[in-house]
Amino acid sequence: MRSASSPRSRAGSESCAVLSAEQRRLYARQVLLRELGPAGQARLCESVVTVDSEGDARAAAVSRDYLQRAGLQVRSAADATASELRVELPSAERVEQLAGDPALAECAAWLLGAWTAVETIKRCAELGSPAQLDESFTLNPDALERRASEIV
Repeated sequence: MRSASSPRSRAGSESCAVLSAEQRRLYARQVLLRELGPAGQARLCESVVTVDSEGDARAAAVSRDYLQRAGLQVRSAADATASELRVELPSAERVEQLAGDPALAECAAWLLGAWTAVETIKRCAELGSPAQLDESFTLNPDALERRASEIV
């Protein structure tokens, strides 16, 4: 199985180096992306990641969903092996900070969960460079308005 430390091995199961007909059907849109293509999708199918059991549960659910839909094999921390890429989730405090308002916490969790998944997908597919979400960014419209007035 492919992990961050063992880029192209898949022990004990069928190789994903060539996508099966079912995989080509499932991931047809992703395969069409010039940046990903069949080789990148095969890397995703070979990747095994462990979703950290700590962190915001809502962000974890979003990350797991995105990763599985991208073709990665997602394991819980209880089933992890040392060689698998560990997906570190944002804390509940980070979700609250991004939300800036309790009414926006669900949106913040979705955003951070998706961001975490996309960064993991990029790493597994060996695409792009890592990106960080600015720690000062918030979804709270009042704080955004204050920040915009400070910039002007």
